[in-house]
Amino acid sequence: MNDVAPSDAHIRLGMFEAACDILAAAVIVYDRNDCLVFASRQVLRHFPIPADTLRPGTRLRDVLGAIFDSGVRYGIAPEQRSKAINREEWISARISAHWREQYEAVERLGRDRWVHFRKRRLPNGYNVTTLVDVSEQKKQEEQWRTDLERIALTEEILETLPSPVVIKDRNLAYIAVNKAFCAIHDTSPDSILGRSIWALADAESAGRIEASDRGVLETGEPFTLAEHLVRADGSDLYVITRKYRIGAPGNHAIVTLMQDVTALAAGQKVVTDSGDALLRVPGGFVEAQNCLDPVRDAERRLLLDQLAPEDLRAAAGRRVLIATPSPRIEDILVGEFKARGADCCAVASVHEHDVFLAIAAEHGLSIDLIVVDNSLPSHDALLRNGRGIATRLVVPDGIGPDFIRALVEEHELLSENASPLGDIVTPVSLADDWYIATDITTMLPAAVGDVEVLVAEDNQINQFVFSQILEGMGISHRIAENGEEAVMLWRKHQPRLVLMDISMPVMNGIDAAMEIRAAEKLTGTHTPIVAVTAQALNVDMQNCMDAGMDDYITKPVSPDMIEAIYRRYASVKPERSVA
Repeated sequence: MNDVAPSDAHIRLGMFEAACDILAAAVIVYDRNDCLVFASRQVLRHFPIPADTLRPGTRLRDVLGAIFDSGVRYGIAPEQRSKAINREEWISARISAHWREQYEAVERLGRDRWVHFRKRRLPNGYNVTTLVDVSEQKKQEEQWRTDLERIALTEEILETLPSPVVIKDRNLAYIAVNKAFCAIHDTSPDSILGRSIWALADAESAGRIEASDRGVLETGEPFTLAEHLVRADGSDLYVITRKYRIGAPGNHAIVTLMQDVTALAAGQKVVTDSGDALLRVPGGFVEAQNCLDPVRDAERRLLLDQLAPEDLRAAAGRRVLIATPSPRIEDILVGEFKARGADCCAVASVHEHDVFLAIAAEHGLSIDLIVVDNSLPSHDALLRNGRGIATRLVVPDGIGPDFIRALVEEHELLSENASPLGDIVTPVSLADDWYIATDITTMLPAAVGDVEVLVAEDNQINQFVFSQILEGMGISHRIAENGEEAVMLWRKHQPRLVLMDISMPVMNGIDAAMEIRAAEKLTGTHTPIVAVTAQALNVDMQNCMDAGMDDYITKPVSPDMIEAIYRRYASVKPERSVA
C-alpha cells in the first residue's frame, strides 16, 4: 500500500482553499477516528481560536474545547444561554451531533452573527462540515418581519380610523381603502382595490377627482376641498377632503383623507355671513359623487311599505326571520330590521324555515315575527302553519307599476329640475318589422347603426335599470327579451354594442352570440358583445369568450360600469373588414 501523497497534492489543496474562498464557506474534514484532516482558513473567521488548533491530526475534542474556551457557545437554546454551561457536557453534546449521519442548523455565534452549519457523515466514516455566514440574510429576514408587523399595525390603524382614507398608486389605482370609506359606498374593499375612479364615479366626478389627484402627484402640493356627498343609504355627508403625495420619486402614492364635518356643516347651511356659523367654507361645499342607488332605494321603500308600521316601530329587541329565495330582498330586509335594533336572519326555503324553527325551539328561543316572500315556493304552508308566530307577507313580484312609480318619485327628488323620467323604453315585440340582409352595404342607411346599444335581458327590473342608465347617458338603445329576439334586432339595427345576458329563455346569450358571430362572417363586420352575468365564474367567462364575446360585466350594473364599457367598445361605429 502506498501512503505517499501525490506530487500534486499541494496544488489540489490550494485549489480547494480557493474554492472555499469563492464560495465564502468554511470547510472542516474529520476522519473516522475524529481526527482533523483538513480545515480551510475561513474557519478562523468564525471561531477565535489559535491557528495551531486546526493542524491535521488534532482531535475533534480538542478543537471543540478550544472553541468553548474562546467564549463561543453554539447549539444552545436561547433560554439556556444565560445559564452556566458545563464544558464537558457541551463538548459531549457537540460530538453527539457530529456523529449524526446528517445535521443542519442555523446557529447564533454573537449578537449580530449567524452561521449555517451542515454536517454529513460519509459511508467511509469521514465527516465533512461546512459553515456559511448568513448574518446578512438573517438581518434581512428580521427586517422583513419587522416591516410586516409595522404594515399590519398600519393597516389596523387605517382600518379603525373613523375618517375615510384612500391610497392610490402612481397610476391612480386604488391600493388601500379603509372601512369608513367602504361604508360610504356600501361596498367591500375587493370591489374597489385595483380599480380607478372611472369605475366608481360618474364621468363628471371622475374627471374632477382624477385632475386633483394628478395635480398632487405631479407637483407634490397638498390639495384641500370641501365636498358634499350622498351615502349609499341616501344620507348627506359633508367632508373636508385632503390629498397628499407620499413615497420616493418614481414610486409616489396619493393619500386622501376625508374629515367628516356633517354636524358642523348643518349649522353652516342656515346662517348668514354676519352670523356665528359653526363652520365657514369659502365657496361652500362642492357637490361630489352621488352614491345613492335609486333602484335599490325604491325597492327598499316598496318592501317596507308592505309591512305594518307597528312591526317596524317595535323592531328593537325582537327576533325576526325573513323567508325569501332572493338574496337582494334578504339583504334589504335583514339590513333594515337590524338597523332598527332587531335580531334578524333569513332562510331561503320552507325546509330551512322548518329546521330553523325546530332548532330555535330546542334552545328555548322564540321568534316574534316572520316575513314571507310570496315568491318563495310553497309559501302558503308557512302562512297556514306559523306555530302562533306573527307572519307578514311581502309581494316583491307584484310591485310592477308601483315600482316604476317609486323610481319616478326617487328621480324627481334627486333631479335638480324635478323633471320626470319621460318615456320608458319598453321591449320590442316579435311582431316588430324586420328583414334579413347578408350584405351590410345593401341595408338602408337608417338601419345601419341607428341603435347604439342593444340590450338582451329577460328580467323586467333589469330592463328598466338598463333603460334608465342609457337614457341618462343619451344613448339610443333597444331591449330584447331573449336571445332569439336579440339576434333579430341585431340584424335589423346593427348596433355599435350588444349587452348580452347569458341566462335567458328561448335562446340563451351564449347561443345568441355564436349566431351573431356566424352571421358576421358573411357580412364582414364585428359588433362588440359584452356578456352580462350574475356572477363572474371562470367557467362562465370561458364559455363567453369561446362564443366570441369581447368582455363581460357582472350584475348589479351601474351607470359607471355601463359608461366605461360604452366608452371602450362603442366610441366608433362597427368596423367592416374587407376580405
